[in-house]
This record gives sequence, structure tokens and C-alpha cells, in this order.
Amino acid sequence: MNTPSITLDSVERGLPLLERDGYLLVRDVLSTAQVERARARCDSYLLADADAENEIEATALLRMPEMNFIFDERVIAALTTWLGGSLAYYPNYVARLNRRTEWHVDNGFSPKFLSDASHVYDPRFRHVQCVVYLQDNSPGAGGGLDVRPGSHRWAADNEVPDDDYLMRAYPDVVSIDSRAGDLIVFDGRVMHRGTPQDGSATRRKYGVFWSASRNDQRQLDRYIEYFLARMDYLRTRNLPSEELQRDTERHELMHRVRFPGSYLPQAAEVLRRHRVVLAEMPHADAR
Repeated sequence: MNTPSITLDSVERGLPLLERDGYLLVRDVLSTAQVERARARCDSYLLADADAENEIEATALLRMPEMNFIFDERVIAALTTWLGGSLAYYPNYVARLNRRTEWHVDNGFSPKFLSDASHVYDPRFRHVQCVVYLQDNSPGAGGGLDVRPGSHRWAADNEVPDDDYLMRAYPDVVSIDSRAGDLIVFDGRVMHRGTPQDGSATRRKYGVFWSASRNDQRQLDRYIEYFLARMDYLRTRNLPSEELQRDTERHELMHRVRFPGSYLPQAAEVLRRHRVVLAEMPHADAR
């Protein structure tokens, strides 16, 4: 099916779709040339012959001019509009290679994993995950994101987002028909997965992710608190040592993301001009 979509020239149409479905597809945020430059940078950083799941963590990503679309003024203006007239960004910027997940609600928005989850039930909750995929998506070949439309509404019913409950309550599945360079914005409470692949994909899967919310102190505090507690949780899951090491290093490096030093000058200027609040992790020596 064709996913309802907008462009950055029709921002006002986005909010009703985001509120109704819990996700939004924004076409053509990157040009073809921008996509190819970003893919080449990912290939260079992650080794062109290495296809295992891997990622570019925040401190490296923020120094890459090819990733500066995260701070495109049109994108920031649109997010500010959709999130209620103010905007905050978080330090978990990441580009992922061949990341494929099963159905889930991100732990940072699930009461099962939060010491204080009251904010996710607040009608004023406005927190989204943003991703630009650098290849087309299609059922079968994959390359992008599947969602269960409307599944963010579990919070309005005061339901804890149990996977079985969500699958029963929201049975429809949409493989968002994103093209390389489109932006997907989805409510943090939406149930989602990586679009399954049947082996026919001809390009490596790249997704560039970041998080944004309304500038609300409770939302900022709760998400940072989640990151601070996440490593303790991961250590209880008996993950393979390589996976645990990768996650540990990524979380440690998030503590080093600081404004303005971690950002390219052009990005820093845009963030200042639009008064974007930048949530930060505590300094490593302050923990």
C-alpha cells in the first residue's frame, strides 16, 4: 500500500497524520546526490566489505558533513511545529548498518523499563524518533521500517505495552514505502520493526537515527535517566560479549557529546538560531 506522505513544503499537513497514525513519512528530504555521499561516508567508516550489523556512534557522526541533514533548517522547523512549538534534541545520534529488529516498543518509552513512566501517559507527550534511510524500502527486499498504525494510543488506555496486547489491538501492519532520502518520524510509543528482508536486497541497509521531543523538562529528564540506567539492564540479558561491548562503548561515547564542541560549526549555528535545547548526558567524571 502507498503510505500517506507529505513534503517539507506542506508541513501543516503532518501533525494530523502523526497524531492519528503515530508516524509520518516526509518525502525527498535528501537529494539523490546527498544520499550517495552519505552512503559513501558510511561505507568508508564501516568498511565496504563488512556486512555484519554495525554503527557509527554520535561523536563520529556529528563530525561528518554528509550527516548534517539532521540539522537542516527545514527539518528543525518542521519538527518544532509537530512537537508543539519547541524542540529538544538528544545525544543518541547514530547511523546503523544492517540493523534488523523484531516487533517492539523502544525501551525508553515502555513502563516495563522505566522507574518513572508517568510522562508517556501525559496527553502532552511529544517525543519522536527520526530516521532517514539511505535505500528504498519494499516488502520482501526490506530497507526500512514497519509500523502498527495507531499503536501509540495504548498510553491513552493506560495499558502497559505488552507485545501480545499490541498485536491484537493493532493488527494492521504497514511497511512504510520510504525511498532513499525520505524522513520517517514516529512517536516513541509506536510498535515497530525493521522491514523483513528475503535476501533479494542489492544494497546494504543504512539508517541514520536521532531523537527529538517537545522542550519539556520532564521528558528530557526521563529520557536521559533511561540512558543512564540502560547499561545495567543490558548486563542482565546475557548478550554476546561483542554486542555488549558495542553497546557499552556507544553509551560511554554519548557522555562526550557536548554543545558546541561536538557539532560542526554550521550545525551549531542552526541549533542556536532555532533555539533547540540539547539534552546531554553527565560528564563521565561526574558519574
